[in-house]
Amino acid sequence: MAFAAPKADAKAKPELAAAKAADKAKPAEAKGKAAAPTISVEKKGSYVYWFTYKDVDGVQQATLPVRFKGKSADIDTKALGEKFSSAKLFVMNKSTGNLAISDYPPGKSVDLGADDFQYVRTVRLRIVAEDGKPIESAVVRITDGMNAKMSALVTPADEGVATFANVASGEATVKVEAEGLRKTIDSDIEVPDKRDTPDYERDVKVAGDVNTIAVKPKAAGQAGQKPERGGGLSAILQTLAGFIVLVIIIAVVVIVLKARGVTSKSALQGLGVELPGDASGQVAPGLPQGPAIDPSVCQFCGQRKDANGNCSCSVVPGVGPAAAPGAGAPGVPRLVGSQGVYAGHIFEITSASMVMGREADNPIPLPNDTTASRRHATISQADGGFSIRDEGSSNGTFVNGAKITEQKLSPGDEVQIGGTKFRFEV
Repeated sequence: MAFAAPKADAKAKPELAAAKAADKAKPAEAKGKAAAPTISVEKKGSYVYWFTYKDVDGVQQATLPVRFKGKSADIDTKALGEKFSSAKLFVMNKSTGNLAISDYPPGKSVDLGADDFQYVRTVRLRIVAEDGKPIESAVVRITDGMNAKMSALVTPADEGVATFANVASGEATVKVEAEGLRKTIDSDIEVPDKRDTPDYERDVKVAGDVNTIAVKPKAAGQAGQKPERGGGLSAILQTLAGFIVLVIIIAVVVIVLKARGVTSKSALQGLGVELPGDASGQVAPGLPQGPAIDPSVCQFCGQRKDANGNCSCSVVPGVGPAAAPGAGAPGVPRLVGSQGVYAGHIFEITSASMVMGREADNPIPLPNDTTASRRHATISQADGGFSIRDEGSSNGTFVNGAKITEQKLSPGDEVQIGGTKFRFEV
């Protein structure tokens, strides 16, 4: 007896059709075709990217830089090979020269914000003695803005220059080790995130009996210098054009002065140039006289100074107008700003040791003076007197015009911190 094959369930046909349609609609990555990873940046611009990595033999390698424009690009990982490790992605903003550096997870996209571009590709620190001559040999160690520690060797062939790569911008510390070196003067530097050039260079001054070298200027045509085509003729034409423009400017100035009845003598006198007097020792008639300056009047507010030469316009930061110097607590030592950023400000010395500098938390804060270091100097009281000590500031501390490391203070001494001169009073 023959048996007929069972008929397919009519309800199953629509389900099979739906499954086939769903399979066709699956994305490429679900079918084994992964989408290419991308680089995304916050600001549209022109960029280049590359990788550093270790190959299958553990040798450090780098890929050829790839350019892209806009805000995103597919990442080409073919140059990395099939087996690699410790890959890092470098992306440079061509307009600023700043770098973003990140670990690269294989197959993953990378999103970069504006704050990620904080690295400087090349930083060159020229280590010089106090007379400005480059140091012969040294080991230079830095801690950059991300607290990464780096070191570089300086040899006689380097002409005092220590070179660092991929340095985070911001405040950095520098320590120089060399024979006979006593102190790294510029131990506190700032690596700017905005520069005129992609790299950054500056001098770092050291103190001590160090060996230095005399650097000879390179002659044109030496290795590493390409002579410009037509440079001689171009220089001559530029010099000639500049001379012609200068002659025209001088002629116009002379014509205008004559039209106004101003003589050359009166013009020079107006500029403050001293001219020979007549036989009686007086300035010849007709020459303008400079305005008399009254030393008893404050140059800042126009008020009369007191008997000690102080003015009532002196202020203490964050407090407002201060009382006249004579109205303060008797016998309290203080620094009175006489010139510069903090001219007219008074800082009383109320403890045995007070640090002054750019940090707002200092007992004597100078936040508005960008030429002052974060911890610039310390004023201390000992043995019934006062002294000031430089704390390794970038621009130095001066007493009565002389640069000091540590110096006793006497009433009336002039102390310069950054861009301000103070008078020490007791």
